[in-house]
Amino acid sequence: MSVSDDWAWLEEMPEEWPTPAEITGPTAVPATNLVLLMLSSEMLGNDLVELIGEFIAEDARFNSWIGAAGKRELSMRQVAECSALLRECTKSIYEAWCDFSQAHERAQRAAGSALPERRALFDNLKSASEELRNARMK
Repeated sequence: MSVSDDWAWLEEMPEEWPTPAEITGPTAVPATNLVLLMLSSEMLGNDLVELIGEFIAEDARFNSWIGAAGKRELSMRQVAECSALLRECTKSIYEAWCDFSQAHERAQRAAGSALPERRALFDNLKSASEELRNARMK
């Protein structure tokens, strides 16, 4: 079935990311569930906890903006792109979290273990917050 020219942009949208079962609850929001998963672990230092807080704050600001001003100011395509951005941010953090968590467990939670994976999680959290903030500020 061919999509009309007005809707052809839908074919350019990234494929949906199947939300991993691990972050489908307890809420209906995967980003919130991911934050809860990470905060409930004993593997995080205060620097990561702070970045997780910044991410969930930016997530809330982003969703508030989309729900109010964004829907009035943006085209349907731009709203869909914002939704895809949020999914991509959640996906990148989730993948970095899994890498860090698994590496840390393999090292039997030794202090200073999984430093490259920890750094990747740090960078992904920081980047996701910045991307959500920048999308709102355009």
